Amino acid sequence: MNAIIMTILIIVGMSTFAAIVTPRVKLLLRASKGDRFGQWGERFRLMLRYAAFQYKMPRDPVAGIAHIFIYAGFMVLALRTLTLFIRAYAPSFEIPGMLGDLYSLLKDIIWILVLSGVIYGLWRRLGPKETRVGRSWEGVFVLFMILMLGITDIVYDGVGVSLGSHAGLPWNPLGHLFFNLAGSSSKSALESAGVAAYWIHCVLILGFLNFLPLGKHFHVLTSFFNVFFSHLKPRGYLAPTDLEKAEKYGIVTSADLTFHNVLNLYSCTECGRCTTYCPTVLTNKPLEHRKLNLDLKRVLYADKDKILGATDGAEPELKPIVSADGPISTDTIWACTTCYSCEEECPVLIENVERIVLMRQNRVLAEGDVPPELARAFKGMENNHNPWGLGSDSRADWAEGLNVPIMAEWAAQNQGKAAPLLFWVGCAGSYDPRSKKISIDMVKILRAAGIEFAILGPEEACTGDSARRAGNEYLFQMLATRNIETLNGYGIKKILTFCPHCYHSFKVDYPDFGGKFDIIHHTTLIQELIRAGQLKLERNVDKAFSYHDSCYLGRYHDIYDAPRNILTSIPGVTIEEFPRHRSRSVCCGAGGARFWMEEKIGTRINIHRIEEAMNSGAKNIASACPFCLTMLSDGLKDKGKEETIGSLDIAEIVAQALSEK
Repeated sequence: MNAIIMTILIIVGMSTFAAIVTPRVKLLLRASKGDRFGQWGERFRLMLRYAAFQYKMPRDPVAGIAHIFIYAGFMVLALRTLTLFIRAYAPSFEIPGMLGDLYSLLKDIIWILVLSGVIYGLWRRLGPKETRVGRSWEGVFVLFMILMLGITDIVYDGVGVSLGSHAGLPWNPLGHLFFNLAGSSSKSALESAGVAAYWIHCVLILGFLNFLPLGKHFHVLTSFFNVFFSHLKPRGYLAPTDLEKAEKYGIVTSADLTFHNVLNLYSCTECGRCTTYCPTVLTNKPLEHRKLNLDLKRVLYADKDKILGATDGAEPELKPIVSADGPISTDTIWACTTCYSCEEECPVLIENVERIVLMRQNRVLAEGDVPPELARAFKGMENNHNPWGLGSDSRADWAEGLNVPIMAEWAAQNQGKAAPLLFWVGCAGSYDPRSKKISIDMVKILRAAGIEFAILGPEEACTGDSARRAGNEYLFQMLATRNIETLNGYGIKKILTFCPHCYHSFKVDYPDFGGKFDIIHHTTLIQELIRAGQLKLERNVDKAFSYHDSCYLGRYHDIYDAPRNILTSIPGVTIEEFPRHRSRSVCCGAGGARFWMEEKIGTRINIHRIEEAMNSGAKNIASACPFCLTMLSDGLKDKGKEETIGSLDIAEIVAQALSEK
């Protein structure tokens, strides 16, 4: 009889599960696959690290460990679940010998951890103060289901201990506890309790399986695959668009979501970690990545029948995802600073930035929908190769009187050979009055270290980082191609820059277009020069600095230690960290081409960061990015603190400490 009932339950449960999951799997398989296959060993390693071993969970220590308890419980207890289903067909089935006893003990210990995690989870969702996970009824329901699974398992084991069919202490401590609590209950009552606990447990398991795909807990089934198929490129990598062959640009409708985009939507746990340090959330902008995931998933499910009904490769007629009155507003996609905080925090490696850039790409290249101030920057890049639109012939004016060699002159004087180091000044270092000071101090540093270098001068053009992150792939590729031809023409191998955005373009974007160079950021080079004894920092600066981590230097390229090591090498300098620093530093607001756009919604991001500096008692702010420096300096002026809180680039501080010859 038990076997018949169990067979019916399994058939009904699995059939229902297949009916729910099949359309989702079809949507996934229909999506374009992209470059997500191959390098299987590396993918397996990532899956073990981030999915199996929950590597990112302890970034939020208490909640993360509680989740690990629950997750580990499911992994260990999967064997228990299998055992219970087998007992419907073979009632006396046991894991044999000492192995079974050890597993029983481990299972009870794990249940204690799981139940503690569940209790903490319920407190977070139902407590007096709402947390980042919110008060989701789904989360509460799932936690109660897990609680019931634990209780029924303990009751079932307790009945077994009472009736002598299960081992007692020390192998079934929780079962033994129930046995003591049950007291003098009759044998028939215990048997009834055991039977009820058994069937409730099995039905709950099948019910839970069918509930998972209906909400955020679908991630239990998909997150392993999501991590496995995550991109293996450097952080911030964007696949080039073939502008000649592309029939459309970027993401227009839900049918344009890729295989991994869809997996991302299935795998979002709605945990809210992506919102904790996101500058747009902190400053009341319309972009919230958790909500964006939910909105995209709703659109995908609403369009499901049209997408799956399209035959012979036909394009389904769907409404655009982004529009003034659509599910996602243009203000939402333009709010992103591409700071990478969301992806840094996400425990299942959801890729948010690329799809936002692709949505922008469609708005810019297909719809011509560009914020006016950004359009001016685009025009300046196109006509004069810099976003300010200033004359290319004045690009080296900052170096007047410094006798800085120009690469063309160097090559002419050295039988066509390039200088051993190209100092890539960048648009900010060439045209922005504040950033020109960094350029001048870098010249002082290089000369103090005895390094031969040259600049391109008028031949240098914007790397196109802002254009690409704003979705203008056409303009980016035009600038990148021009720069690469110039650099390769001189045979340049090693490039120095103090702009993290230029650094990122050279290191991550340009190789796809034939530009493969040894690129070094000025903080890394200065650190190397100090360690090698080539820079003598002897003058006492006597200041305390709070170092602001640039997103494109820190989260994108993991350069956190070099600038701090430089500061601690300078006589008299001490570091007083921001409350949010290193990988959790808050964006200045300039990334993703936001530097060129007006910030009209919510609090300005640079003001938010400066208020943190003021509240933490910062005396001076050090940075290593010209755009960060400008945003922070503007924030200080806005708050009337430019006279009391200093703001300097690392190179400027080093230049102050150079020994005089």
